[in-house]
Amino acid sequence: MQITKRILLSTLAGALGILIACGCQNSIIEYPSAKEGGTSSIRLPDRNFTPDSFVTAGWKKSKQYDTATVPESTEIWYGFFNQKDIEIRFYETHEAAVEIGIPGAISSIESAVKRSKGGKLLDFSGGSFTGYADYLVAGNAVLLCEFDRTQCDQLIANIE
Repeated sequence: MQITKRILLSTLAGALGILIACGCQNSIIEYPSAKEGGTSSIRLPDRNFTPDSFVTAGWKKSKQYDTATVPESTEIWYGFFNQKDIEIRFYETHEAAVEIGIPGAISSIESAVKRSKGGKLLDFSGGSFTGYADYLVAGNAVLLCEFDRTQCDQLIANIE
């Protein structure tokens, strides 16, 4: 498992280096997903978002979390979009969201899988939602998506 994480982080660092070196402004860049064999999109790398950016797109923010457990995040919000839970972690820059936010998102997803039992998530009262299965990066924000990335993709489409 450690080798897989190292390969993933090396791949992400290399891809980010290429992106910065060529000055690409593509709206969609593919990176490895939390799900085996999938991809997770990086969208709108040249934009900075606030919670209100997502509220305007239809996301309903519900609860703000302490940033102490998520290194270098500036804000963390839990909310809903189309009846699915989406946690959004904000960072100072897009680069921080990619370099620090993606490994944090993957770790959160892996932890959720470890806490599940027989395909059902265990109930951890008072904690954050534990059913995130994928993530998406939009500008300076990392979105943790319930079950799959479908609703996160739709939320970003509403912003684009």
